[in-house]
Amino acid sequence: MYFESAVGCPQPFRAAVLFTVLDFTAEFVGGHLYCWVMDRDMFGGVGHPVMAALDDVSDAIDKAGGADVWSLSDDDLAATIEQCERLAARQAALSLRLVREADARDMGRRLGASCTASWLAGRLRLRPGDAKTRVDLANRLDPHTADGPVDYAANVTVPSVAVLPATAVALAAGEVSLEHARGVAATMLALPDGLGAEQIRAAEKELAGFARQFDPVTAGRLGRHLIHVLDTDTLAEREDRAYRRREFRMVDLGDGITRLTGQVDTESAAMVRSALDPLAAPNPADDATPDPRTASQRMADALVELARRTCAAGELPARHSVRPHLSVIISLDTFLGCAGGTPTPPGDLGWGGPLSAEAVRRIACDAGISRVITDPASVPLDVGREQRTVTAGQWAALVTRDRGCAFPGCTRPAEWCIAHHIVHWADRGCTDLDNLVLLCGQHHRVIHHGGWDVRMAADRHPEFVPPQWVNPNQTPRRNARPKYDQNPPEP
Repeated sequence: MYFESAVGCPQPFRAAVLFTVLDFTAEFVGGHLYCWVMDRDMFGGVGHPVMAALDDVSDAIDKAGGADVWSLSDDDLAATIEQCERLAARQAALSLRLVREADARDMGRRLGASCTASWLAGRLRLRPGDAKTRVDLANRLDPHTADGPVDYAANVTVPSVAVLPATAVALAAGEVSLEHARGVAATMLALPDGLGAEQIRAAEKELAGFARQFDPVTAGRLGRHLIHVLDTDTLAEREDRAYRRREFRMVDLGDGITRLTGQVDTESAAMVRSALDPLAAPNPADDATPDPRTASQRMADALVELARRTCAAGELPARHSVRPHLSVIISLDTFLGCAGGTPTPPGDLGWGGPLSAEAVRRIACDAGISRVITDPASVPLDVGREQRTVTAGQWAALVTRDRGCAFPGCTRPAEWCIAHHIVHWADRGCTDLDNLVLLCGQHHRVIHHGGWDVRMAADRHPEFVPPQWVNPNQTPRRNARPKYDQNPPEP
């Protein structure tokens, strides 16, 4: 048995305590003492009832997965498929509720990540954008109505727009899918400014109704019509709203493909099109053979050519004493094309991803080449003279070794990083490779203020030691970013 009582502490130092003689655990988080004392017989030795329920669901799925499906009648098969879809939606609702709770506790920052979304991406191996979408949707579907004591020390995410109560009810009941919920959230973001609270609630209820009746595409189309009906802004106000919603993303899809997506206002689109159109014109061959490229391919080629010409003109601002350029890290064997009968290692683009030896040699036909000698462990050897700030040569050497932010799990590229002194310059730390590590801004702050430590391992690569409250054993961690210019280790 267990019971709950409130300890007489003034807010925000409130505590929830559960007592039993069989089990007792406690944690002090953000000004609160959390104590759990449970009779294990109540929950089958699992612990929290949510965990016990999920274990039961897992066991049920195992049982269903082991059963035959060929014996289902057509009607039962259709009903079973529908039931699976409803259960998936209800599971998604529960998962998002748990994500909101993690965000309310600020778990991401407390565990060394830049935010809850960053922690979630690393924990679940999600795309960063997908993780951010989950956190935002979780907070809007289940706003700040925590069941237990509120952690007032947490940096709770506050939804930037209205919450989605009707959609939350529909998702929890399995009446709409997670894709429907995302569509409703996106439409709510696009609502015109200046609407009253009652109008916003009515619009969200209407959108949830569309989601219950139609597929996500049709529901989205009806949502856009609703936006048009509610929009009473002048043309100037619409232009200003469109400008505020500008965005551009580059998403690595794998297999050598990167997706470019975004949106800009009408004026900006006209500027971009004016620059791209001359470069995207059809280019027939000398024998009048038509250009084989589609219109979309010509526009893609024009964008790349515009970037190439801009970089070549040298008018962009320099970073780390180096003008913007395409950076490719390669081994000498790849460059010379003489790998001695072994597979030639690919090149490594500065923004991540492998590049074939043939592509590397093509780029090298018209490129400046910087030599960085490394030892067998890929640690640069000749790094230039010692000074407080890194030289261009030292920066190239750091990029060769670390590739980007070296903090475990971080994927930010080198262009977003700084060269951090492991032993501070003011403490007589030297500016050489064994005392430098690439860190993004967020993880630079984590190292200085978050209890983490960084040191150089025996193989002269950086490793990070977490504080005891993250890992009691303080086991060193490394960034597992792949390095495509190296041969795979021998088994």
